[in-house]
Amino acid sequence: MQALDAISLTIAEGEFIAVMGENLCGKSTFCKLINGIIPHSTGGRLEGAVIVDGENTKETTVANLACKAGMVFDDPDTQLFTSSVRHEAAFGPENLLLPPQEIEKRVAQCLKMTGLAGFEQRTPSTLSGGEKQRLAIAAALAMEGKIIILDEPLARLDSSGASDFLSVIRNIREKRLLTVIMATHNSAAAAQFADRVCILKKGRLTACDTPQAVFADSRLLEENGIQPPAARSFDEADISGFFIEDNKRYNTAGRDFAPFVNKKLSCSEPKNEAITIKNFCYSYGPQNVSAANINLSIAHNDFAAIIGRNGCGKTTLLKSIAGLLRPSAGDVFVNGKNTRDLPVSVISREVGFVMQNPGNQLFTDTVYSEVSFALKKHGLEKTEIKKRTEAALYTMGLEDSGAFPHSLNRADRTRTVIACVLAMGCRIIILDEADVGQDYRDSCNIMKILKNLNAQGCTIVFVTHNMSLVCDYADRVIMMERNGIIMDRRRIPAA
Repeated sequence: MQALDAISLTIAEGEFIAVMGENLCGKSTFCKLINGIIPHSTGGRLEGAVIVDGENTKETTVANLACKAGMVFDDPDTQLFTSSVRHEAAFGPENLLLPPQEIEKRVAQCLKMTGLAGFEQRTPSTLSGGEKQRLAIAAALAMEGKIIILDEPLARLDSSGASDFLSVIRNIREKRLLTVIMATHNSAAAAQFADRVCILKKGRLTACDTPQAVFADSRLLEENGIQPPAARSFDEADISGFFIEDNKRYNTAGRDFAPFVNKKLSCSEPKNEAITIKNFCYSYGPQNVSAANINLSIAHNDFAAIIGRNGCGKTTLLKSIAGLLRPSAGDVFVNGKNTRDLPVSVISREVGFVMQNPGNQLFTDTVYSEVSFALKKHGLEKTEIKKRTEAALYTMGLEDSGAFPHSLNRADRTRTVIACVLAMGCRIIILDEADVGQDYRDSCNIMKILKNLNAQGCTIVFVTHNMSLVCDYADRVIMMERNGIIMDRRRIPAA
């Protein structure tokens, strides 16, 4: 099978190219060609030639190309490995044996540009997903190469952070003719910042033109799972301003937010709520409070979206609901039971948690064994295991139960994890940015499945930075800041 097929493309110095297309179209493979990861660090066969700054990538090393073309992967965890934010940003320049003063200058500049000034001593593992993404970007920028390759760099960033980052990239391009290749599903960013948009389909280059020409072709966009820029979103600040100020009818890019109204917080003792959070606080250390003063109740059968800026504690809150973290202060109740008193094995029967990277939750050799694994561990009868597993696979539309989970595209890996929690009988499903790395079509398909589960009585809570998904699917929207819930609204029932 060819990941890329007969690609011929010339990118000018200082040009900004956006590479788009549906999941598994070849975007990440294309990115890895440019800094020599393909062919030097992967299997497979490379035909033809890739010339980067006058050098054939087959005839040089990844180390040499890294000085010319820095890369940011779609999963920042795969490229963060030092003990502090400062060391991570300094690692590349240190390996170039630059003078200490130059290294410190670059580190300070890049951390400031990516919004991480003041984070120098933080351990990367304690950062939020979006903060990790910023750090990976800062480390690439610190190399000051001629080319930067970005594989879904905006996926984990809040809208303000994404806009700030792209503005920084634009300023660097103007100063030193930086060439940018960005694989993305973010059509609004591509429309605003790219010089050309290239669309891949099953490994072939099907379109390469100006953003205006590409995004004017609605059929092309639909065939490739790309959301039209005009249908995308407005950021969290826009929503916050609308909800908090006056609840007036507010339209942005054709999206109507009138369906949401005020909802007062309930901080009473848990009664019939699915989830109740009282005076919640979690700290990773004395100087690192992830979230504090969180009071929130989620009713049975809610379909709630949690939004907020990177680092405000959204993931920490979900992990605490799932029992993976224990509050530093306050309490989390699931179905009226305090999670402090329950082991994770018990909580997992009631709360199904889908992480940012579903691959981290998959470890067996087939989809079927993945979905049935926990059932076997709990000692269920074979007939019951078969019944539950097949029902969950059918519900999630996973037809190839013998497939190797890590060979699936990201959307199907997410579906597999959801199937696992459904088979367990979980009626509460919490998802941490399940839309990250998904094309628009797959994001909507997953949300439709969740909506159907909600109609069958499941409680759904999902974290996202995609405001279009919030508007289209959520019945409730909750905005977090690090020091509390600042907005909580419900959708107005249809007349």
